Amino acid sequence: MMNELIKVEDRNIGDGQVQAINARELHAFLGVKSEFRNWIKNRIDDFGFIDEQDFAMVGKNLPGGGRQTDYYVTLDMAKELAMVERNEKGKQARQYFIECERRAKSNVVDIHSALANPTHLRGMLLAYTEKVLALEAKVQEQAPKAQFHDAVAEAINCQSVQEVAKVLGTGQNRLFRFLRQEGLLMPNNLPYQQHIDAGYFRVVERQYNDRLGESHTYTRTLVTGKGLTFIQQRLTEKRALEKESSEEMV
Repeated sequence: MMNELIKVEDRNIGDGQVQAINARELHAFLGVKSEFRNWIKNRIDDFGFIDEQDFAMVGKNLPGGGRQTDYYVTLDMAKELAMVERNEKGKQARQYFIECERRAKSNVVDIHSALANPTHLRGMLLAYTEKVLALEAKVQEQAPKAQFHDAVAEAINCQSVQEVAKVLGTGQNRLFRFLRQEGLLMPNNLPYQQHIDAGYFRVVERQYNDRLGESHTYTRTLVTGKGLTFIQQRLTEKRALEKESSEEMV
């Protein structure tokens, strides 16, 4: 079995649940000499990492009093943080995160195989049903009935880019970059209007509270079922072209 260098766990970052690590643990493993709070803030500023896309902040009370802010970062962000340290520990951590991603991808069910297999299809439908029931219980407590129906419809018909990346077996940052390169998303990761009109994406407004309890709103890109099929087709075409190009160079 692979030794666990740093704990990897599922965390909600943005609208999706992704594999993430506590950046404080990575900081300790890498042996960084600067204080954690300065190190993480400088790295975020230097490399343009985005709150609720690449990382999420979680505040907690300390036993001796006071509060501490932990940063849970995606594996893609963790790999970059490890790489820029340019030391043996950074190389070791990066390889570890790559292996964690590889193992996670090996457990992803191919969507076409699942749809062609009645047993897999039944499992997928049951999973969606459980998701909707859980969402129903949560939203009924927090929102009016009209908002509940909107949220359920969204859960059934749309997925976050992070969730789509899992289905397609790629990293979320890599998928965001691909969608920008293909002219589907703008530099701010929101879709162009023509692709919203085509039914590939939806844009929704979200709200979150920061570590000080202040409320903020932000927009998120969601991918429809039609959009998932479209993106998968574009990815397949690109990979085929890259393979053909590499074979010609041999």
